[in-house]
Amino acid sequence: MWRMAERENSLNSNHERRLSVTCRYIDKLLADMENTLNASSSKVAFPQYIADISPAQRRVIEDYVTRIRSQLVRVLDGQGMERPQPDIPVSRSLHSTLTFIDIAAEELKPEYMRGYGEVPGTAALELNGIAGELQGLVRQLDRYLTRESGQNLQQRLEHLEGSGDEIVLLRKLESIIANNGLVEFRSTLSMILDRLEDDSFEIAIFGRVSSGKSSLLNAILEANILPVGVTPITAIPTRITYHESPVVNVWFANRAAERFEIERLPEFVAEQQNPGNEKHVTKILVGLPSPRLKDGIVFVDTPGLGSLAIRGAAETLAYLPRCDLGVVLIDAGSMLTRDDLQTIQILYEAAIPAIILLSKADLVSPADQARTIDYVKQHIKSDLNSDLPVHPVSAMPEGRGLLTQWMTDDIAPLYAERQVLKLRSVRRKIGGLRQSVEFALRSRLHRKGQIPPKKVEQLRDVEKELRQASGKIEEMKKIARKLTDDIERLSVPAIRNAAASLVQRWNAKDDGTKSLKEAVLDSINGTVRKKAEALRALIDRLCHELSGSLQTSAQILEMADAPPDQEFSSMLRDMPSFEPGDPSFRLRRPLAFFLMGQRVSEYIAANRLTNSMGRQISRCLSAYRVLLSDWAGNILTQIQRRFDAYANSYRAQAERTLGSRDVAPEQEKAILRDLHAIEHDRIEQPVAS
Repeated sequence: MWRMAERENSLNSNHERRLSVTCRYIDKLLADMENTLNASSSKVAFPQYIADISPAQRRVIEDYVTRIRSQLVRVLDGQGMERPQPDIPVSRSLHSTLTFIDIAAEELKPEYMRGYGEVPGTAALELNGIAGELQGLVRQLDRYLTRESGQNLQQRLEHLEGSGDEIVLLRKLESIIANNGLVEFRSTLSMILDRLEDDSFEIAIFGRVSSGKSSLLNAILEANILPVGVTPITAIPTRITYHESPVVNVWFANRAAERFEIERLPEFVAEQQNPGNEKHVTKILVGLPSPRLKDGIVFVDTPGLGSLAIRGAAETLAYLPRCDLGVVLIDAGSMLTRDDLQTIQILYEAAIPAIILLSKADLVSPADQARTIDYVKQHIKSDLNSDLPVHPVSAMPEGRGLLTQWMTDDIAPLYAERQVLKLRSVRRKIGGLRQSVEFALRSRLHRKGQIPPKKVEQLRDVEKELRQASGKIEEMKKIARKLTDDIERLSVPAIRNAAASLVQRWNAKDDGTKSLKEAVLDSINGTVRKKAEALRALIDRLCHELSGSLQTSAQILEMADAPPDQEFSSMLRDMPSFEPGDPSFRLRRPLAFFLMGQRVSEYIAANRLTNSMGRQISRCLSAYRVLLSDWAGNILTQIQRRFDAYANSYRAQAERTLGSRDVAPEQEKAILRDLHAIEHDRIEQPVAS
């Protein structure tokens, strides 16, 4: 009876819900009051409140807030209700807020501001730069919050502990950067750690179709995973790296990356199963538990030279990954070709070491091997004025000793040399970072009024230069989107150009089916390549302009950490190539061809080409537009991230120098201690043994 009366006098579920919501709402309003108290004494850029609360009043207010909160808890406890549990991670809330900040910065760009009136060209560049600066900082903070790859610097340094004297200095620098709020140097420190953690040595294998390239790689890796045969392979380089179990990871331009069983690799690399790369594959990474990959060696299976040779040198170079060694495979039973020589020349121009392998060496006698090796060496010497090593190899079981000898005698020394060069580069970077941090600390000790007027003007110019450079990156993103969209509309002009090439062949009375087909495909590839290379050239020019802006800024700021000339342009690799597939068609010269005029002949040829291969070309162009757009977007993102790593430290240094003020004695002592901690740290450059 008593329990029934208690239930009748208690709150129902709706009442309880309203009571709980009200208590939480009051608690939120109390938090807003605390934020207002804190904001009135904070260092916000644009203060909203006048600090009219004395310290004594603040303590009383805080005591009342505590008392009200205590009462809220007692209210819920008195009703026998559970207290609401937190359900939103702080990191998620901050991430959401950063998203709104990013949107607000995005809406500063000219395309949005034009709603308030026309934006002049110079002002548009300035607005793009302002938005780019703000968004760059937001992205860096967001990556830190979401713990994206490599943002936990302390943890990464702990993993590298004991790997060299440079780690001791990096730990000091990380501590100083954290203690002094020098967040602008975190990106530079992260890039140095990326370099230290990367022990890979990439070997790109080039060879004509049917030269035995895939068979040789299977033999090297002691695993039958790469498709073997003369079937053309789609133009996607396949990277093969160490993994504890066989696996293939595939990246796509139009959907998230996926992991597949190793047996499914042919679905993405074979032309028959992925014609014209209709699956929009942008990257393939194969993982194998091969002992020859365990130390960091990565092999890259590139497209056959037959498909590379019809493109210009710039686009052929786009196939090269972060390549440490180029291996050109030549069939021992055939002769050195123009394609082979062109690839060797491109490797040389890219400053990539090259080695020649004579495949299928088991099929010829030792005497013929020696003669072939001598012939290849002499041919390369006479045509390219270069002395390159040539090694006979075989994929057959009885020829495995040749592979082992090659790996031991040639690859191992190059790998060791590469590690020495990497360490030299890293130590130069660390030295530059140390000097920049030291300079930043010393600038905080400057007193007001010590900066000459001319220096102030130069610092203002630095800020303007960096802002305009950031604006150029944003402009390039729009240009890249337009150019890649134009790719999809190239079907008609590409076929018209191919028709003109076809008529030219007919005028030359050359109607062999093979040569006509090559002429058509070469012409179509040339039309598409011209548009793609125009995009590449624009991004390359942007890279040089960014390097120039950063180098000029570093010189004015007297900072040692400036990018080398090729730091940005070196990222312009792996540009996808257009693949029209292997269309089947047979075009004969019209019987009345010599009675037709040039224009009529080209019109007829264009119609025939459209009917026979128009749909396929359109599909391949659509797939290529997606690939090229994805490539350009990724490259510009990498360029912007690298640019921001330098520019943010330069901007912060200019801001510190311009806004220099007297520091408290305790802060001055702390800065002097930090300077003393790194003042005498000098990393000796390693000497190759």
